[in-house]
Amino acid sequence: MKTKINNYLIIKNLFFAVLFFSQISINAQEKKLEDLSFLELEHKIDSLVYNNANASPLIQFYIKKSKKENNLKALVYAYRYASQNPSEKYKVKYSDSAILVAKKINDNSILAEAYINKSTLLIAKNQHDVASNYLMLANRIAEKTNDNYLKYQTIYSIAQNYLYLGRLSDAKKEYEKCVNFFSVNLDKSQTYGKNYEMMFMYSLISLIDINSKLNQFSDNKILLKKAFQYIKENNSNFYYAYFISCEGTNAYFLKNYFLAIEKLKKAQTLYQDSWPHYTEIFYIGMSYWKLGNKKEAVKYFEKLDKEYYKDKNQDPQFRPAYELLIEYYASKNNTDKQLEYINKLMSLDKSYEKNYKYLFAKIHKEYDTKKLIDEKNSIETNLKVHQYLTLFVIIISIVLISFSTYKYFQMQRKYKERFEQIISKNTEIKKIPVTIVEEDKTVIPKIAGISESTITNILEELEIFEKEQQFLDSKITQKLLCEKLGTNPTYLSKIINASKGKNFSNYLNDLRLEYIVELLKTEHQFLEKEIKELANIAGFTNAEAFSDNFQRKFEIKPSYFIKMMKENIKTSSL
Repeated sequence: MKTKINNYLIIKNLFFAVLFFSQISINAQEKKLEDLSFLELEHKIDSLVYNNANASPLIQFYIKKSKKENNLKALVYAYRYASQNPSEKYKVKYSDSAILVAKKINDNSILAEAYINKSTLLIAKNQHDVASNYLMLANRIAEKTNDNYLKYQTIYSIAQNYLYLGRLSDAKKEYEKCVNFFSVNLDKSQTYGKNYEMMFMYSLISLIDINSKLNQFSDNKILLKKAFQYIKENNSNFYYAYFISCEGTNAYFLKNYFLAIEKLKKAQTLYQDSWPHYTEIFYIGMSYWKLGNKKEAVKYFEKLDKEYYKDKNQDPQFRPAYELLIEYYASKNNTDKQLEYINKLMSLDKSYEKNYKYLFAKIHKEYDTKKLIDEKNSIETNLKVHQYLTLFVIIISIVLISFSTYKYFQMQRKYKERFEQIISKNTEIKKIPVTIVEEDKTVIPKIAGISESTITNILEELEIFEKEQQFLDSKITQKLLCEKLGTNPTYLSKIINASKGKNFSNYLNDLRLEYIVELLKTEHQFLEKEIKELANIAGFTNAEAFSDNFQRKFEIKPSYFIKMMKENIKTSSL
């Protein structure tokens, strides 16, 4: 069965990691970090690009240096580095910051690069539709400039999206444009963000990949010769392994399986980066399978499964490995393994359909959904006796431990009731528990020692405080709020107690909790965030305080509430 080549994934990962040059000059090495120019600092970061943990402190220094010297252009590049470094936690925020800063600079080239950077990050997250919007923005802006490098960099990114859409012929045309442009400009000096050699190599790899998919192998012979000649003449050994891998996949599609195995194994030993290289594992396995050595092939497929199945970026081109694993273990009457890979393939298909809907629709499937379900049901039917026995043991076990688990289930029921109460009531954030309007008159609580005008003024300020959601500021304290309202802690405490029926601490924390609960109820993407991050969003200084207050107010753990919300959403969607 014809399958897809993974050079696209390699190129995409490399494109994220490397933005400028890969060699650091001797002069830059001898200088202290503080004395490095921005360009020298970039060289130093690039030298560590495949050791992301070591690169992170340099990137953070780059950001601080740019801010300190008020160099907005450098700051855009610094944020771009941070957004593409796997060790950084807030990559999306850094990419957004790069765009915001770029907009302050009167330079369309910088802004277009920031949009391209954002699109590559979104593609890595399989958000291709949104990525396309940023690519189109980048393309329109690039056309207004005289920066041909930027224009062809945009064309390259558009070609990558054509691959995702399965438009191979369109992608080939764009890659050919890139190869021609970057090859004739290889002698140009490299400056900020411009590395003609890197883009020339990526474009060549992508074009070879496309030709293999289109069965245009004669074109590949010329391109591969051109690539190896350039690498030899320019000592660009980093790229050597990728073209050896291209030779291997090319040989596979030409049905020269022995040569494919030789080349792909050689590429595995030559890579100088830390990225996962699934292509070699997959096509070595496929080559062994075609040669009839299924036992050896299964070793590679299982190795692929071990690394690939847990990867968030599950490209559907490796799907055939699971079909062959199912077939192999069916022939060995190993129903446990057969069922394991059926379940995995069904799970992967859901992921493919969600994240790669265009590519997935074009893939030939020996095992479609119906066939997988039928085979799964057949296996499960054959295992009925074992299942019934297991069920019987479980029931007996439940009876034996029912007394000890009674309190646990009682608590679960209580949590469920509290959950239903929480999601059924309207948000309290939007209510104004400050005044009660009756016959056009506002009832103001009477508090000994405090004038009515003072109470009214503070209640109005508290209303603003709530409406503007100032309570989300983790630094807010009773003292700071008093200073803001122009009152004292005693007055504020009494007025909150009289009007809200709670002390200041509970009043502040309840506002935060009501906000976060409403967010979880309406913005379901927040259900995937960790408790620590939700606490930070709500204005709590730590997860413990958030959890304790959540349980105090709602009599339910936040983790259980989130779990129930997810189940509720899943049930509603059925």
